[in-house]
Amino acid sequence: MSAEFEATEALRHIALDETVKSYVLQHPPLYQALRHAAMRFIGGETLMQCVETTKSLNKQGHAVTIDFMGESTRDASLAEQATQEFLNVIRAIADQNLDASVSLDLSHIGMVIDAKLGYRNACTLAETAEKAGLEMMISMEGTDRTDLILEIHQRLCERFKGVGITLQAYLYQTFDDLAAALQRPGKIRLVKGAYEAPPNLARSRGAELDATYHQLMETLLRSGHSCSIATHDQSLLSSAHKIIQDQSLASDRIEFEMLQGVTPERLKAMSDSGYRTRIYLPYGKEWHLYLCNRLAEYPPNIYQAIVDVVKHGHE
Repeated sequence: MSAEFEATEALRHIALDETVKSYVLQHPPLYQALRHAAMRFIGGETLMQCVETTKSLNKQGHAVTIDFMGESTRDASLAEQATQEFLNVIRAIADQNLDASVSLDLSHIGMVIDAKLGYRNACTLAETAEKAGLEMMISMEGTDRTDLILEIHQRLCERFKGVGITLQAYLYQTFDDLAAALQRPGKIRLVKGAYEAPPNLARSRGAELDATYHQLMETLLRSGHSCSIATHDQSLLSSAHKIIQDQSLASDRIEFEMLQGVTPERLKAMSDSGYRTRIYLPYGKEWHLYLCNRLAEYPPNIYQAIVDVVKHGHE
């Protein structure tokens, strides 16, 4: 096992540790140091900062999906505050005429407190987004929440047309989940999967997962369903392009989505090839877990993070 693999796995573990997140938030010097590394991957700490970043990305030809960072809210009042902030996001997108959608974790708006609360808040947001002509994308979370998220998504799709869902290729159940999601309206975002999961539920990263993603991706592309191919994997991006070209697939319902600050040259290449491209742009102060995941997903980011911390520390 390589040191790089062990480091990335350690970062994934840290990213799920809420006590570490709390420690960072409560220690200003550490918070400020890591903040400089985080800024490369997020839209800022406030909605207005995120709006300005979105405008810049729109000018570069990329659509954006905005997410107010946070998950696993266990206080009902905080869940209501998060719901209100997402309403602010929707209004800002509409008022500023941004090429953007809204993305969220159901656990951020109350799902882990009470599934009914999470669903009710999701309905409020979906209704507001639909009236504004915007798409709302539901993110996926840990394996203990997968089925509940899919259940809530199904219920939302019975009332709203523009609610998308994220599916994780590393889960064994995703072939069945994709078949079900294809029967519903709303975009399907396909990701590899970033959460820790037991081996009986998920594949480990490597050739098997890449092959599975490819298979799911081809099914999704050929379906004609609105979709977002969310990966930075150059091999998979090239395969997607080949599938679309070889099978003469209409690309108007296909987009390629990547994370802010990660391999931007690959997204630009897809845009230059004529595809619609989108950048996932979170904002807020709860960036610690997100930063750890970004460093784990693409190891060269670790070196850039060190540079960012040291450079700003000497300014």
